[in-house]
Amino acid sequence: LLSYCLACCWPGLAGKNNLRIVKQWAEMSFVFPSESAREAAINNRYYVPGNSVPIDVDVQHRQGPEKSRIFVTIPRFDEGRPITLGTVNDQGLIVAYPDYSWHDNQGHNCDGLTSVFRVAIDKCNRLWVIDSGKIGDNAVCSPQLLAFDLNTDQLIYRHRPDPSTYVGTSLFITPIVDVRGRGPKDCSDTFVYIADVSGFAILVVDVARNLSWKVNHRLMYPYPSRGTFTIDGESFDLMDGILGMALSTYIPGKDRFLYFHALASTTENVVRTKVLRNDSFIHDSNANPHSINAFSGERPNQSAAEAIDDSDIMYFGLMDPPSVWCWDTGTEFSTENFHLIAEDRETLQFASGMKVVNNLKGEQELWLLTSSFQRVMTGTLSSDRVNFRIHAEKIPILLKNSPCKTSRNNFVYHAD
Repeated sequence: LLSYCLACCWPGLAGKNNLRIVKQWAEMSFVFPSESAREAAINNRYYVPGNSVPIDVDVQHRQGPEKSRIFVTIPRFDEGRPITLGTVNDQGLIVAYPDYSWHDNQGHNCDGLTSVFRVAIDKCNRLWVIDSGKIGDNAVCSPQLLAFDLNTDQLIYRHRPDPSTYVGTSLFITPIVDVRGRGPKDCSDTFVYIADVSGFAILVVDVARNLSWKVNHRLMYPYPSRGTFTIDGESFDLMDGILGMALSTYIPGKDRFLYFHALASTTENVVRTKVLRNDSFIHDSNANPHSINAFSGERPNQSAAEAIDDSDIMYFGLMDPPSVWCWDTGTEFSTENFHLIAEDRETLQFASGMKVVNNLKGEQELWLLTSSFQRVMTGTLSSDRVNFRIHAEKIPILLKNSPCKTSRNNFVYHAD
C-alpha cells in the first residue's frame, strides 16, 4: 500500500522532510449507502459538511489481491459527523466501518459506535476500538471497548467498563494493546491500556477475564502552565491530561514499559506494566506515588500522539515548530537525545495520530495523521485550504541519517 500511495501523493507539499503525504483533505467527505440516507443525515444534522475532524490513523496490510486498508477516526466532539470510524477509499472518501448501520444512530443505539477517538491493530489482526460514548459533552451511551476480526470484519469482543472505573467528565481516547503469548499466533494473554484524558487515569482491561480497573496517579493530570498551545500563529487553551501512550517491545520473560504523557505537559512518564496489570486496583485505584515516574528531562513544548518501533525507538510530534522527532528509549530522555525526522510548518501541524506498522515485507513504517487543529479550536477552519493529512514512510528511510540508535536495553532508572 505504501509504495502505491506514495506514487499517488501530491508533489511538493511535504516540505523538506522524508515523510510522504498519502492522503489529504480540505474537508472530509463520506460514502452513504444511498442518497436518501445522505439526505436524512443532513436533515437530522447527523451530517454537517465541514464539521468532521479526523484524529487517528491505522493501517492493515493485506495479503493477496485485497488492497491494504487505511482506517481513520472522526470523534463526535460536535454534531454533524456521520461516521466516527471508517476506511479511506481510492477517491479519499470515508467508508463506514464495519458498515453504516453501526454509525447511523448518533447515540440512540448504544450497541453501535457513538464516538471513536483512536484505534489500534494488534499482531493478531484485531482492530481495537475505544468508544467514548459521548457526543460533545453529553454521555449518550456507556463507554465501550470493542475488537473486530479484520479477517471477517465481525465483532469478536465487547467490554463495557463498570461505572465505578470512570467519572462524569471521563473521556476514553487512546487504546494501547499488550499481547503476550507462547508464540506469534498465541493471542490469549491480552491487556488493553486506555487513556482517560479528562478523568486523568488509565483504564486497564484484562481481556481474557473480561475485567477492568482504573489506575490514578498525579502524572496523568495536565500542567496548567502548559495548557496554552500556539500553532502557526494561532493560540488556544486545552487542559487535557493523559493522551499520548506507547509500549516498549515485548521480550519473553521480561516486563514491558508503558510510556505516557498528558497533552498539556512537556514531560514524559513511564510505568512497568506489571504495576498496571495488578487487579488490586479494583479495590483501590490510587497507584503508589513512587510506582510511576517522570523523566527529569522535558520536551521543548507539547506533544500529542507517540509510537515505539521494534527497536524501542520512540517517535513523537512537537507543536512548535510542527515537526516529528525520534528518541532512543535506551538513552536518557533529554533534548540532546531528541533527533529531528521531519519539520514542516504547514503539513505537520498537530500530529494527533501516530502508528508504527509492519508491512508485508517485514519492514516497519511510520504513519501519522496531522490536522489544523488550532483552527478547529479557534473557529477559523476553512475548506479553502488543506486541513488534514496522512503521512507515511518506511522507518529505515526515516532513520537513514539519524543519530537515533537501535537498542533493546531500556533506560530503566526512572521506572525502578
